[in-house]
Order: sequence, then C-alpha cells, then structure tokens
Amino acid sequence: MVYVKKTLLSLLCFVLLLTIATPTVTHAATTIRDVPTSNTNYTAISWAVDNDVMSLNSANNFLPNEQVTDRELVLMFAKLDRNYALSYVDSVAYNFYSDFYLPFSGTHVNANRTKAVTRGQFARIYAAFKGLDLDEPQAVQYLYANDLSTNPTKTFASFNPSTKLTRSEAAVFLYRAVQNSSFALQGLKRSAAGRDNASVTLPPGFMGSGSVDFEEPKNNNNDFTGPEYVNNALQSIVVEKPDLIANDVDSTLVTVSLKACNGDPIADDKSYTFRVTSSYGAKIVDTSGEAVRNVQSDGSTVSAIVIAPALTKSVRDTISFELINNTDPAMKCLVGEKLNAHVRYTPQPELRIDYQVYDPENIDDDNGSVTPPYVPYEKLPEFFTENLIDVYGPVPLDDDADEKLFSIGQQTNVTDALGNVQNIYLQYGGSDPRYPALGYEHAVLQFENYDISVYLFEKILNDRIDTSITTPAKTEIMYMISDDGRPIYRIQGIDDAIASQVENINPVGSIIQLMSYMPEERDLTLEHYDSVMKIYTILTNLSNYDRTVLLKYQGGQLLGQVEAYRERVEALKESADAASRPSGKDRYTKVMVTLVRPGGEPVTDYQGTVKIKFDGVEKTASFVTNTSDPLNNTGNPGTAVAYFDSVIYGKSKVEAVLVNPIDPRYTTILKDLKDKKVTEEIFTNPYFSKNSCSLTTEVAYVVDYSSSMKTVDPTNYRGKKMIEFIDQLKAKHNIVVETNTAATVLGEGTTEAVLTKDLYQASKEKGATDILAGIDIALSKFSNDTRTSKAIVVVSDGKTSKSKMTKVINEAKKQNVKIYTVSMGKKSQVNDATLMQLATATDGAYFHALDNLQLHQVFQKLVDAILCKTPASSCINPEDLFEEAGVSLRKGYITMSARVDGNCQNVDKMNVRFKSVSGDIQFELQKRSDSVYMLTKTVQTMQDFKVNNEIEFVAYDKDGNIIALKSVTITN
Repeated sequence: MVYVKKTLLSLLCFVLLLTIATPTVTHAATTIRDVPTSNTNYTAISWAVDNDVMSLNSANNFLPNEQVTDRELVLMFAKLDRNYALSYVDSVAYNFYSDFYLPFSGTHVNANRTKAVTRGQFARIYAAFKGLDLDEPQAVQYLYANDLSTNPTKTFASFNPSTKLTRSEAAVFLYRAVQNSSFALQGLKRSAAGRDNASVTLPPGFMGSGSVDFEEPKNNNNDFTGPEYVNNALQSIVVEKPDLIANDVDSTLVTVSLKACNGDPIADDKSYTFRVTSSYGAKIVDTSGEAVRNVQSDGSTVSAIVIAPALTKSVRDTISFELINNTDPAMKCLVGEKLNAHVRYTPQPELRIDYQVYDPENIDDDNGSVTPPYVPYEKLPEFFTENLIDVYGPVPLDDDADEKLFSIGQQTNVTDALGNVQNIYLQYGGSDPRYPALGYEHAVLQFENYDISVYLFEKILNDRIDTSITTPAKTEIMYMISDDGRPIYRIQGIDDAIASQVENINPVGSIIQLMSYMPEERDLTLEHYDSVMKIYTILTNLSNYDRTVLLKYQGGQLLGQVEAYRERVEALKESADAASRPSGKDRYTKVMVTLVRPGGEPVTDYQGTVKIKFDGVEKTASFVTNTSDPLNNTGNPGTAVAYFDSVIYGKSKVEAVLVNPIDPRYTTILKDLKDKKVTEEIFTNPYFSKNSCSLTTEVAYVVDYSSSMKTVDPTNYRGKKMIEFIDQLKAKHNIVVETNTAATVLGEGTTEAVLTKDLYQASKEKGATDILAGIDIALSKFSNDTRTSKAIVVVSDGKTSKSKMTKVINEAKKQNVKIYTVSMGKKSQVNDATLMQLATATDGAYFHALDNLQLHQVFQKLVDAILCKTPASSCINPEDLFEEAGVSLRKGYITMSARVDGNCQNVDKMNVRFKSVSGDIQFELQKRSDSVYMLTKTVQTMQDFKVNNEIEFVAYDKDGNIIALKSVTITN
C-alpha cells in the first residue's frame, strides 16, 4: 500500500514538474478595460490575468481597488506555489496550507474566508510561506528587504498595515515575489507566534520614533507606577479574583482600562493588540479555554483570562500587558511599557461540586457542569524534535496493562550527564531502561490534521505495522507539541486509490479511509462512540463542494453509512444513559461531590461520607462511586453521588459538608474542610414554552463578540441561547450575524439551513465593537416582501461606534424593521443609551438582563413580541426586579440601598426588614431616583434590638402588595 506523505509533497511536486514561468513584461492577452497601459501597476496586473492568478469580470474589468478576501488570497498562493499539486478548490488549499501553519484567518473558521485581508496580514502570510514566523512589523520589514514593497519611506506606518489589501496591490506583491525568487512553499512547523522576530532587524525609526523603536520594558512593581505619560494612559487595572486556588481550574478576568497618551478617550471602534504574559507561566486563555498569547482591546479596555496553575505552594504572579505592533502615535507612550496586575495562587483542599440534570421534557439540552476526570498530560519524548518518528508494534505494547503505552524512536541529539551532545537513534520502550515506553491515550491523536479516537489510532497503526517490510516492524508518524504542551501524534497518508477518486480532497479522503477501519454497523458498541463522532465531525465541516464529491463516491453510500453509524451509537449511548438512571425517577438532578487535594488532584480512596443539600432536601452519600456508573459501583472510587427528584430551571444552590470524622489518612491535608459548608450556585438552562402564535417572519440576529463581552458573558450563554431562539422562532428567513471590529454573516436562509452551521458556537471575543455595522449588513439581507413581518434582535453591551446610527435607523424605518436590543451584565458595564435609541426609534424594545436566567426571560418575551406582534414591556420579570441590594456597616453607620429594574414601574415603596428576637424591625427606604432607594441609620438605632444576619428587602406596589423579595447579609 502506498501512502501520500504530505511532508514529501515538495519532492513529488518536482517530479510532476509543476512550474510557473518567471513573469515577463507582456501585454495582456485580453484588454483590461479599467486599467490603462499607462497605469504604473499595469505590468503586474496583466501578468496576473495572463497567468490565471487573477481574473476579469464579464465586462473585462479588473476592479483594481476591490478588496482581496482570505479565500481569494489562498487560491492565488496555490496557483503560484511550485510545491502545490492539488486542485484549486479553496477547502483543499486551506487543508494543504494548514499543515504548514500559514496564518490564513479562514483556515479553521469558515466565516473568515470571505473577510478582507489587510496588508499587514499579507506580510505575515508571505513570510510564513517563505519559512519565517514573524509578527507584522518584522514581516513588513521582510517585504522591504526583499523588494516586494518599494515604498521610499520604508516605515511600518507608511506601509499602512491595517489597510485592506486591494487586487491591484496583491498583483504587484505577487508579481515581484515570483520575479525575485522561486515561489515555493517552505512553511512553519508550529502555529505562527513571532518566534523568528529576532532574525529580522528593524531599522531605527521604523516604528515611528526618532531613535530606538522598541524600548526595553520597565520593571513596574506596582500596577500604577511608571512614567507620567503612561499613567495618563493607564486608568485602572481590575483583577476580578486576586486570589485563586492553585488547581489548574480556577480562573480570573484581568481588565485594563486605558486612554490615549494625551488623556483623550479611545473610540469604541478602535482596537490594539497586547501581548499578555505571566511571570510564573500561568495559562492565558480565551473564553473557549484555548491558550492565547495576544489579546485585542475593545475601545478603551483590554482583558485576559488567567488560569491558576496546579501548585503545591503559594506564589504571587505578575500578569503583564504590553502593547505590540502599534502604528498609532496616540498610543506611542505605551510601546515598551508593561502594565502589571498581580494574582496569588494558593493550594487548598476542595469539595468540588458538579451536577447533571435529566428531564424527559427537555432532552435536547445538555444541562450540567460535569468536570472531566483528572487527566494528566502524557509525558513528552524529551529528546525528540518535532518531526517524523518511528512507531514499533504492537500498539499498545500490553493490552492488559492499566496504561496504554507504545514504543517510538527517532534519530536525534541527546545530551549526556557530562553535557556532551551525541546524535543517536533513541527508542522509548526499547532495550535501554533509561527511556521507558510512553503513553499516548491522553495525547492529541490525529489522522492527517483531524482529531481521531484512541481506537482508530491503534487500528491504523497496527494495520500499517502488520504490513511493514522492515525488521523490526514499524511505521512512521509525525510528532509535534500543541500550544498547551501536549504531545501530538499525527498519522499521515491517505490511500492513493482513495485520494484519486475524490480529487485529493483531504477531509473526504480522510472520512473514507477512517470508515474502512470501523466494524460493520451491527457490530458497533459504545467503545466505538468516540470514533464515529470524530468521523462525523469531519463530515459536518465539509464544504458544499466537498460534500458533493463524497456523494459521488460509490454512489453516496458512504455518506449514508456515516449518518447511520452516528444514529446507531447515539442510540446505544441513550440506552446506556437510560440504564444508568435510577429506577422510579422520571426526572432528577444528580449532584456529584469530589474531594480534591491541594494542587488539584482528586482523592480517589477517601473512606467517608458527605452531606449534600439541594432544594431543601438533604442526603448523605459515600465516596465509593464514580461518574461513569454510580449504580453498579464500578470504576475508580472517589466521587459521592446523590439523586434528587426535583429539577430547578434557572438558578439554584447546592450545599455540601464533610461528615465527621474525617478519614484519618487525610486529617492533615483536608483540615481546612472540617465543618466547612461549601455552597455552589448552579444554573439549569430553561426551555421555551410552546409558541402561542405563528407568523411568517424574517428575523436577523446580531450578536456582539467584541473583547469587552468576555466580561459580561464569560460562558458564551448568549450564543447558546440565541441558537435556541432561532430554532424556537422558526422564521421564514434568518440572517445570523456576528460583529466585533467588523460584521460577518454566519448563516442565511431557512431555520433548518442555518442551524446546520456552527453559528455562534465557535465565536470568540476579539477586537472592537461596531454593532451598527452588523445591523447595516442585516438590513441589506431582508427581502422586499411587504407581507412578512421583519425584526432584528441585537445582543451587546452597547459600547460601539455610532457613525452609522442615523443611516441604520432610517433604513430600518424604510423597511418597517423593528429593532429589539438586549444588554447583559451589570449596569456599570453597559452603554444603554445607544441600545435604547435603536429600539425606541424603530418601535422595538430595549431589555437589560442581569444574568443568564433573565436573558432567557428576555428571549421568551421576544418570541411573543415577534410572533404575536404584541408590545414588549422592557420589565423582564416584575417578581425578580432587584438589580442590586445590600446593607453595609461602616464607621458607626448602617447603609441600606437597592437598585431595581428601572423598566418595571410597579414599585411604590421599598422596605428593609431585620429579623430580631424582639420582633421584626422595618425601615422604609427613601427614593433617590426611578430605580434607586437608600437609607442610612446610626448603629445606635439598632442597639436595643438583638438582630441577626437575616435581612430582607421588600418591594410593594401601590396597593400594598408584596411584588418582590431579596435576602442579603450585612457586609463590613
């Protein structure tokens, strides 16, 4: 069997003699109507047209000022690349270049493929194509040094890196690139992150200064110290939780607020890039949990999420934000400066509470917070380089062993105890006991560049080892290291016979080859669940063209087979889930409590019990079960499980406390948990009630994914709920838009059509805010049918550029489109003026949701407002109208204050009730505004009463009826 090795493609391409002639000065074979021969770029443009790199439209116009999209650019590279021998289909080109880590923005996010490319992005892509991992300034200098750009000024700013790349500019850059050297892919070995910046020297004045461009970073020991001009720019640094548990789970949001260097406000549509680092090596992640190195600001704020490392000692960490790639003179004072925040990591024992909810009336929602079992990273092959390695059979070495191990080898450099470097063939799991076999079960396992299961990984390797002609038998795979430090073991090579039948389209060939290792449908078991779902994931991400190619393969039988396999394993999983449910419980909340030792590792052999309380019911559970099959007590012990008959949709609380005596083996390490009640707030996603009306509608959904939204919605609940909302409305025509610095249409069409796409599930917060751009693009997508009701639903924090406000309001009125706006989070985090103006001017409504439950309630109101065409009250829930309530004790005074939803006009009076052994004490608060009530009393007022810490705020309507209650405790 012959396999196509991607790493050998360059050799293959030379054999195929795929060449492109060096450009010469010729006249275009076809007259270019909109580019005269006198144009300075005519030679490059005519070359691009003659060589089919770029094309003319039906009117023979080149459109030189049109912007180049990511999809267009990847195909231009493919057509010119001497090492590219595949079809000129964008998905094929993206798959090919993804293996060489070219930083095309559309490689993994299909929505980015239609976005325009900036000049700075082109520079980075071209540098990576030539084998250099550079940030934008270094990449631009690389273009200057190689004469791709002949700008006489030769500075970063004069290159205009943030300006969109035009067709004329692309033709010129590529013409010069082919003219100056061989246009052949070299690529990178890891994701682009600026690792080769040191290889390019930036000349003095390149970044706009008169002398040295990048100043040496200052050691700012205090968050707010530094030169005066920095403190003019730095307004505040806020750490949400300064003290974290050192368990590799606990996290905090760090937010930096800025102004321009002269103290002027920063516009909401401005975005800058900051490098975020941890002095202790803590992970910096986005809201999806993916590790990041750089973050983008949103107007005046920039934020990052820090995950505490797993430690057995307390440490103080410094989180630094540093402005990079800056071209704005207004922010020049921050170049080279580090803005520091401080976080402390402390190891401590935990009672970790997780939950699952089962309700047959809501089986489509996966409610729960189950934490995956503790899985340590597989050990890296320390001396291996990221390259091909040999795998020796069998895999695993011992089927009966508790751990899956394999034997791998590579010719590499090894440093001995004396510091001598030797080039040897090193085999882990071979005859040398110093290099034992390594684990692979919890590594990243791939076929081509697609994740696969352990089952498929073993099947493919053993199949290839069995047909090996070497002694001892072995096969080759690629070894790499992921961004979070895990080993990646990638099997390469699609069967030639398969590849030739599917136009060498990587994902299609991968599906066919992987399915060949699966058993017959009747022989599927739950062991194959992960394998089937991994294959199905590749299928769901196929482009329309790729799917058409798969349909042609064997008459489309395989496509139906993958669907059938998925249905089969889903049915098996459902049967297993049903069997694991306790008998006699039609619906339940399952609470799981795990003991975790300081440092983050679960305790698996604790002998004892825990009291668990939920919805007023208390149960005692032993730490003798696990989350895989608690009924049969199988698996490793360590998790206490209790089932409760009730399901509470929305917010509820679980309490847990260890029952004394504590297991004597753990008395010391768990001493902090003795008699400690741990409370966890849980949230069960509510489902919509049945629609009371039906109406033919067109609805656009515009959701803000700018950087500031990670503060108000760190779990992306708005994305999950918006997808449910789309399904509930079932509009005739749907327009799904994501907006940050720019707006992107994620899906358009019928409800069934748009729900097949990822929509907001893969969206990540980044950049600045321009929700009006999202509304503007949505308005351009509505039909001219006057019989359909039209609406736009916007979810945002309202911090946006307002330059298009008049335009979008006038256009919405013209098309009779109502705009409903929704904000999330604390009032202080929201600019509601813009959102209210949009809603009021178009006869829509504005809502403010404090939390996830209220966001659901807003969407439920919007279902009725849109389908029943009823006026929507902005008062979300009159029974849950408290936005804030508190009682504080300070310097001899007690201050009672409450803020209610200003949209709820039914509050006539606000009282605070203190419980006392002498009888309740009530104070009526003074109304300070439409939504704020406050009263201050001296402590002496209370001295004759023995009050406890149970305090209630009570809201009354004009008839004296209680309409809302809020319980609080005193804070000092």
